[in-house]
Amino acid sequence: MAEFALVAPLFFLLLLAVIEGARFIYHYEVLNNATREGVRYAIIHGSQGSPPTGPPDEPDGAAIKQAVSDATFGLVGAGQLTFPDPNYSLFPNGGTNERGSTVTVAVTFTYPTFIPVLPPITISAESSGVVNN
Repeated sequence: MAEFALVAPLFFLLLLAVIEGARFIYHYEVLNNATREGVRYAIIHGSQGSPPTGPPDEPDGAAIKQAVSDATFGLVGAGQLTFPDPNYSLFPNGGTNERGSTVTVAVTFTYPTFIPVLPPITISAESSGVVNN
């Protein structure tokens, strides 16, 4: 009994740390894949795509943001998913969605920790691609 009382708290702390680490890696990978899906959607639906995304047809990139949100199906608290401020351009270097232009999708997410003594962690992900259509 005495040995169990000494070892049990360390064992359960280690077990919870492993579970927390696995959850963090899962959330991080889902967020990275979501930004890749947003970039994929943007490069396929360029100025010649159907429907086209980006300026001038869609200056706020709502369809790209929706594609990212749809790809975060596995995130707990996905309502905490945020895109950069409105001045952020999904299409840097000229701001067009013509073939050959670059699109960049950046997202941050506040990861809710399972262990209550740990503070929430902010995860950031960014992906870039070249418009093909």
